[in-house]
Amino acid sequence: NNTTSSNSRGIRTLILGDNNLHDDGVNAIAYALETNQLLVSLMLDDNCIGVRGLTVLANSLRKNYKLERLHLKHNSFQSLAPLIACLFNKSSLDDVVESNHSLKHIFLDCGYSYESSELEALLKINRLGRMEARRTKVALYLEEDLGRLFELDMDARLCPEVLGILAQSGSLNGVFGVVKNLPWAIFTQCDDGGVDLCE
Repeated sequence: NNTTSSNSRGIRTLILGDNNLHDDGVNAIAYALETNQLLVSLMLDDNCIGVRGLTVLANSLRKNYKLERLHLKHNSFQSLAPLIACLFNKSSLDDVVESNHSLKHIFLDCGYSYESSELEALLKINRLGRMEARRTKVALYLEEDLGRLFELDMDARLCPEVLGILAQSGSLNGVFGVVKNLPWAIFTQCDDGGVDLCE
């Protein structure tokens, strides 16, 4: 039951539904996803994919910047946690930045309740576009715990960028929290001939 849809630039849609792939069969697909930047839609319905296979697939999607639609109906996994972590890995700021910001639609069975709503919220952010999705997730990560910002040992020149990200996401409390906790040294660096944030 393999079907492909292609154009002059390569395969854009790959349908591998009902192929009894199981977790082991996902490995080759995951490896291909890490390097393939042409495929836009992948259909893996009815393949007995469990949480191990889903985790392998989700990890590969962090390195894929093109896939927008993923079909995973009627598989064996019971948790969406690997997909959520793929879209918004909050282990560190670097992991947030390197999360998947291109996947816009994931088609699943009903019944995941809370996890499903969390996943849909992240997909909605991704539908803003890759750059805006990245900025929004960075803002959410920092806003969740502003203490993270002060652990970054951030170059003063990045402060306006961080404040801009928080402000654009509508987080005025986040902006005020950052400004209130900034060390005065950042604002006085202009006296040393360094970065001038005073103007």
